Amino acid sequence: MIDKFPYGKAPFWLFVAAVASTLFLMLVQGKQPERADLVMVTFTEAHFAAYQKALPRFERKHDLRVELQFADWGALQRRLQNAMLAGVEVPDVVEMMESSLGFFTRGPEKDFGFLDLTDRVKRDGLDQRMVSTRFALWMARGKIYGIPHDVHPMMLAYRKDIVEGLGIDVAELDTWDKFAAVGRKIGKDLDGDGNPDRYMLEMPANGGWALQALILQLGGGLFDENGNITLVSEATERAFLWYLKQSRGPASIGYDVGWGQSVMKSLSDGLVLFFWTPDWRSYWFQEFAPKNKGKMALMPLPAFEPGGRRTSVWGGAGVSIAKSSQRPDDAWELVKFLYFDQDELEPRFRETNILPPLKQAWTLPAFQAKNPYYSGQRLGKLYADLAPETPPVYSAPVHNIAQSKLDQAFFRVATYYKKRGEAGLREKVKSELALAQKELEDLAYRNKVLEQAE
Repeated sequence: MIDKFPYGKAPFWLFVAAVASTLFLMLVQGKQPERADLVMVTFTEAHFAAYQKALPRFERKHDLRVELQFADWGALQRRLQNAMLAGVEVPDVVEMMESSLGFFTRGPEKDFGFLDLTDRVKRDGLDQRMVSTRFALWMARGKIYGIPHDVHPMMLAYRKDIVEGLGIDVAELDTWDKFAAVGRKIGKDLDGDGNPDRYMLEMPANGGWALQALILQLGGGLFDENGNITLVSEATERAFLWYLKQSRGPASIGYDVGWGQSVMKSLSDGLVLFFWTPDWRSYWFQEFAPKNKGKMALMPLPAFEPGGRRTSVWGGAGVSIAKSSQRPDDAWELVKFLYFDQDELEPRFRETNILPPLKQAWTLPAFQAKNPYYSGQRLGKLYADLAPETPPVYSAPVHNIAQSKLDQAFFRVATYYKKRGEAGLREKVKSELALAQKELEDLAYRNKVLEQAE
C-alpha cells in the first residue's frame, strides 16, 4: 500500500496520522460528559479549595451537579468578555477581582453580560444584612451586578515586643500626626553607618495601594457613586501631602519594604514596626512569618482628626451571575450558599482570616476566638468592629487607567518635592491632580455611552 501511494512514504504516514487523530478526537468527544447543571469559575486558589470542600453538600441539598473551574484572572477576564460579545457559552457564576466590574459595563446596559441582582438582593434583605458599603464595588449605573465576598477592613499589624520595648503606647496613637511624631523619634541610626536602622511604617515609594488607602480613609476615591472621576478632591490633596512628608526626606518615618519575602525579613528583623494589614494580609503574616508568633499585635489605623474614621480597605472579590445562564435561580442559590452559609463561613475564616460582609456571621465562635499569633487578640472581633466604618469603593470602566494617572501625578509631585521641598508644594499637588483628571476625562468621555449616562 505504501509503495502505491503516489506522493511517497513520508506523506503517506502523515496522512495516516491525520486520519487516526481525527478518529480519536471523534471518539473522545463522543464520550465527553454532559455539561454540569451549573458551572462556576474563580480566580483565587484559596477560594477554589474552599468551594471544592463545600460543593458536595450543596449538590446533595439541591440535587444538582456543579463544575468548579479555576483560571488566572487576566486570562479569564479577556476570555469572558470575548465570549459574552460573541454570544457563546460562559460559566453561570463568575467570581471576579476588585474593580473589574467596570470592564464588563462599558457599553449600553442591554449589552451587559451579567444579571441585574438588585431585586434579588432587596428581596432577601441582603442590603440590610450585609456591610452596605461593599456593594459599591459591584454596582453600575445604580444597579447591583455582583455580591461582595469580603469586607477587608484595614488595621496596622505591628511588632508588639519591639514597640512595647521602646515605651510606645499604641492606645495613644489615635491620629496620624501623633503616629508620625513618635515615628520621627524612633527612626535612629543604630550602627553608625549614617542610615536609619528602624522605621515606623511600611510606605511604598510610589504611594500605590497605601496612598489609596489613605485617600479612601479621608472619604475620597477615584470615582464617586455616579461614576464621576474625582481625582481632584480635598481628600486626595491631603493624602498626597501627608504621604509625601512622611515617606521622603530627613524627617521621613516610612520605608519601602517591597513585596514578598523582603516584607517578611523587614518584619522579622524589626526594620519596620508597623504594616498596613487588611484582614487577608493578617493571615499572610501568619503563614509566611510563623517565627513571629506571639510577637505581633493589631491596632486600628490612626485617624486624621480625633474621632475620625480609623480604618480603610484594600482589595476585594465578588461574584456575578451570567445573564445567559439557563438556571439563574439555581445560580443564585449557589451564590448564597457559598457566601452566606454559616457552616461554611466559620472554617473559611479560620483558614483565611477574611471577614465576610454578612454581619450575623460575626457572632459565631470562630470570629470571637483568640488568635495566638497576634498575642491572643480576638482578631475576628477587631476587624468586625471596624467593618461598619469601611469606606465605599466605587469603580468605573476606566478604573485601571485612573490608578495609573494617580500614580503618575504622585511621581511628578514627589520629584518636585525632592528638588524644591515644601515651597509651592500644595499648588503643585493641585495642578498635577487637575492635569491627571483632565487627561482621564478626555479619555473616558470618548465613550459616548458614558458621557450620556452622566
